[in-house]
Amino acid sequence: MRLMNTRARAATPLALAGLVTLPLALAACGYQPSLGDYRPVVDSYNTDMAAYEADRGQCVAVAMQAQAEYERQQRLKRESNMTIGLIVGAIAGAAVGSVSGDAGDGAVVGGTLGALEGGLAETDYDPVTSPRKIVDRCMKNRGYEILSDLGKGA
Repeated sequence: MRLMNTRARAATPLALAGLVTLPLALAACGYQPSLGDYRPVVDSYNTDMAAYEADRGQCVAVAMQAQAEYERQQRLKRESNMTIGLIVGAIAGAAVGSVSGDAGDGAVVGGTLGALEGGLAETDYDPVTSPRKIVDRCMKNRGYEILSDLGKGA
């Protein structure tokens, strides 16, 4: 019996270290090309390019504000999902582990897997094309005819 408790205590710090570094690892997966470099394709023959650049800069600023707010909301949702996954996974893992006498190990494994699953939950937001689509719609509202597919630009 003492051996199981020692093993559970040894596994717990390792699992907790993994949970602490999980949000950092998830954030690192989200590399995004610079929105500031995005340019919707327009016919330069019929366009005042100096006005285009000024309008594009303003539209990119609007898209960056929207993107920052979305990322804030997603971070909060991901943290909530991870917490819920951790709790549900730990309870389920403890229940399954108790059958074999390793409820502590089951709780650690279940909690870790639940937190990971919650943190990786998908959304319909594309962090690359969605802000670019905001730029495209903004430019269209300013009178530009966008030739590229929405969010594809150059």
